[in-house]
Order: sequence, then structure tokens, then C-alpha cells
Amino acid sequence: MPADDPPDTPEPPDTTEPLAEPLADPLAGRRAPLPTAVYRVIIAVAVLAAAAAIVAGVQATQTGEQEPVTVSGRPDVVEALIPGTGDEVVQQFEVGADLAPGYEGALTVNGVAIPTDELRLVPQQNQVFFKPGEGSVITELLAGENCVVATVWKSSEGRGLRDQTFRWCFEAS
Repeated sequence: MPADDPPDTPEPPDTTEPLAEPLADPLAGRRAPLPTAVYRVIIAVAVLAAAAAIVAGVQATQTGEQEPVTVSGRPDVVEALIPGTGDEVVQQFEVGADLAPGYEGALTVNGVAIPTDELRLVPQQNQVFFKPGEGSVITELLAGENCVVATVWKSSEGRGLRDQTFRWCFEAS
């Protein structure tokens, strides 16, 4: 053995070879991401569709102008009619009137006077209602046009010669 030869040493391992199987590429087989401009177009279309849906929803719920209530020349007597003039309701719908403070009322539905014990009176809010049903003088509203007449008087004066009447009609199906 020559003197300049180093002693036999094992060769270092080859580090260029992988020690384990390489991991699969997680993005292999997937589409390339969309460009930013395409995302912006998609978002703009979605926002416009949402805005159109909101506008359509608002338009669908607008019922138009309510006809003013006139009560023998006293429009301040009635605050609301239930249902409103020309509305369409089911045949078991509750009808009535929301009166101005200081007034009371009674109802006649399709020519039938509703007995006081069948009216739902809410004196704190000056309201009078009737709901057709079994055991009532009217079991259901007529299919088609129905008309209600409300007789109204000042609470402080009671019923009498100064009573006022008003009439409104609506559809039931």
C-alpha cells in the first residue's frame, strides 16, 4: 500500500437519490385558476342579480295608493279598513275598521248585522272586527264581492242620531 493512499473508507451515500417516494402534486388534474378579471365579472353579475331581485320584491309588494276613506264627509273618523277597499282575501278573513281615537263602531257584513257578542272590540285602540266562522251569523264570506257597512259613533255620545255610516267592498275567494 502506498503511503499517500488514504486508508479504505466507505464511500458516502448518494444523496441524489430520493429516500422515499415523492408526494403527489396536490394540484395535479385541477383546472388552472380563473383570472382576476373573470372573478370580477362573476361578482358584478351576482351583485346585479341580487339588486334586480330586491327591486322585483319591492315592486311585487307595493299595493298602490289606498283610496281615502270618507265617512259622511268625515274622513278623520276612520284610520284603516280591514281588508282595504278592493283587496282580495280568503273567505274566513277577519274584517273590521280601525277608528280614530274617541270612536266606537258596529259592523254589518253583506247586509247581515253582526251581534255585539260576535264582534271583537279593542276599545284601547278604537278597533272593531268580525271573523266569520262556525257558530257565527256568517260562517264564511261570499266568494266574490263582499261589502261591509260600519256604523260609527263618538264614544262620549253613544249610539244615536249622530251615528255615521261608511261602506267598503273587497273580494273573497
